[in-house]
Amino acid sequence: MKFRLKEESRIAIPVTGNRGLLSIVSRHFGKAEGFIIVDTAATEIVYLETSAARVENECAPIHALNSKGCQALVCFSMGGGAHRRCMENDLKVFRLEDAERVCDALEQYNSGCLEIFGKEALCSHQHH
Repeated sequence: MKFRLKEESRIAIPVTGNRGLLSIVSRHFGKAEGFIIVDTAATEIVYLETSAARVENECAPIHALNSKGCQALVCFSMGGGAHRRCMENDLKVFRLEDAERVCDALEQYNSGCLEIFGKEALCSHQHH
């Protein structure tokens, strides 16, 4: 499984468990068990567990992704609050249309076919 990321050197992808590049991509950013972070400069793959990175009153570990040096995030869906916090932290968000595994998402990202995640794609769910 070879891949080459363009532009950003660190990209995060929400996943349902840790299997490296074979991890299954989570369907929702805020419900992900963790994140696979790919660092192309160091050719490193890191797993960040969501529960260990959670900040009070935050649905997803955006500050942790920022502290890990992530410049981009690739995901299927997210809520408005998470999207706003990503923008505030200079984290570019790209929207996946279809990908099962992290390696598939990276391939789509690298092909240049992913669009920037716009407000029209936000979830309209309510947090309880």
